[in-house]
Amino acid sequence: MSEHGPKIVSIVDYPAEDTRTRRMTYAFLDSVIAGGAASVTLLYEQHRPCVAPEHRRAVDLEIVQGRSVDVGHPHPNLRFKLANLAALPYPFLFLDADTYVLGNLNTIWQYRHDQPWIGINHQWVPSDVRTHRSPFLNSGVQLVADPSFYDLEAILAVQNAVMPLHRHRDVPKNVLFPCPGFDQAILFRYFTSIGYDYTHPHIGPEWNSCAGVTRVEGEPHHWHATTFGLSANYPVQLIHYSSQFKPWAIDCPIYAAYADV
Repeated sequence: MSEHGPKIVSIVDYPAEDTRTRRMTYAFLDSVIAGGAASVTLLYEQHRPCVAPEHRRAVDLEIVQGRSVDVGHPHPNLRFKLANLAALPYPFLFLDADTYVLGNLNTIWQYRHDQPWIGINHQWVPSDVRTHRSPFLNSGVQLVADPSFYDLEAILAVQNAVMPLHRHRDVPKNVLFPCPGFDQAILFRYFTSIGYDYTHPHIGPEWNSCAGVTRVEGEPHHWHATTFGLSANYPVQLIHYSSQFKPWAIDCPIYAAYADV
């Protein structure tokens, strides 16, 4: 399976009646299928994902209920996302469900043999002061070639040796975590502690571009995007609608095209 195209993993855990996230999920699935996914696994905790029959016909798609793990902190990106991704036994490309793929996923899938775990640093976003600092990991895109390298016990051990997660109630977030985010913060701390460079020279921010600095043009099946407002702008291969930049909040034309979903 993995030799014929990317194995995509995502987490989709939204209430079925939430029209906005259903449209976003449909757009996400359409984009990863068009981007060359060989198979897709959707993980959920409480809300089974709503997918269309055409998604099941187009790709090998499985829906799996994951389990929450007590890691010392209740945030779902720690007790669910981090724990479940670290438990997967096969190579995979994780994409947050609030992303939209414009490029060919095989372009980055081919590099999985180069390193056991590949990630992308967060862009500098002018309107988001959290990003106005030294580069740090954004875990919305993760290329995992060696599942054994994704060692939850080792990751938690490094975190808890510095600042135990179970102390979260009385420790300021900026002290508990070394950078913005939750799972990405302790992954960043872990990789830094072992001297591991998770970046890859051929997989840059164009593969995890914040929607807040990305301009979309075109029409369905022919979308293209570029960054704007950065010191050097470039074509975008994957849009990430994170934080305040959800597709409905920024009037993204891709999302608008799913008005009938």
